Amino acid sequence: MDVKQLQTFIVLARLLNFRAAAEELNYSQSTVSDHIKNLEQELGVRLFERLGKKVFLNEEGKKLISPARKMLQDTEAIHELFNKGEKVHGSLRIGAAETLCAFWLPPLLREYSKLHPRVRITMKMADCLELPELLEKNIIDVAFGLHDESKRKDLFQIDVFDDFTAFIASPDHPFSTLNKININKLENQSFILIESESGYCMELKKLFQKLNVRVDTIMELGSIEAIKQCVKEGLGISLLPRIAVDKEIKNGELVMLPIETDNILIHAKMLYHANKWISAPLEALKDIVLLKKYGEVSS
Repeated sequence: MDVKQLQTFIVLARLLNFRAAAEELNYSQSTVSDHIKNLEQELGVRLFERLGKKVFLNEEGKKLISPARKMLQDTEAIHELFNKGEKVHGSLRIGAAETLCAFWLPPLLREYSKLHPRVRITMKMADCLELPELLEKNIIDVAFGLHDESKRKDLFQIDVFDDFTAFIASPDHPFSTLNKININKLENQSFILIESESGYCMELKKLFQKLNVRVDTIMELGSIEAIKQCVKEGLGISLLPRIAVDKEIKNGELVMLPIETDNILIHAKMLYHANKWISAPLEALKDIVLLKKYGEVSS
């Protein structure tokens, strides 16, 4: 059975669009069609239903998903057996929360690319709660998020680092010159927070509820950069990871408010599926992460 046909099938089953599959695989659309046609002829079944311009995975196609993924992983494992003496090469698909994607991963990946220039890296930014599903569907090989998934037995989780958060405001905000701010002073203030159902923003909302602090409005945006711009314009206060705002605080575009409360931390995690074949590129990434955290590599 042609491995390339199975790879095409997996991508098309996920995207359900021949053009999008061709773009991701760097094939022509006719090549994608030929791969699927030849695979269907070999198996003697239809794998997709084509209704007009729409494509649907049928029951026969759904049955092929799991064995096709396993066969691709087995093929990759076989190649690894005979490439031990060569430099690490292949592909690595990474999913990450915006905070880590924008402010922590770039220097780590720069170091990784210097060590392993033959690895092709693709990045996908996603909400923390989406990352487990992306791993489960084999859309990504590894994830970096801020949500604790330790209760899930199907995921391996490595704690990467902890960082502080900071309450921020514009330099013109009335609170910007205060030396101490009781958290009750936040009553009736406007807040601009990241859209998320987990992590530090949820911790802040829980804190407000616990202390019965009623804020005026909470504007939720999907981008940290958008939040920072709104805060600079004086539209409200925000809580963001320190790594995301250090630059603006240092150059005076934002100020950190001295709110008297326990620090709300972020906890960065590296995640990969328990059944995932640990390829050489993934193993090399894991080694760099562990080296930065503990000064040792994985065994």
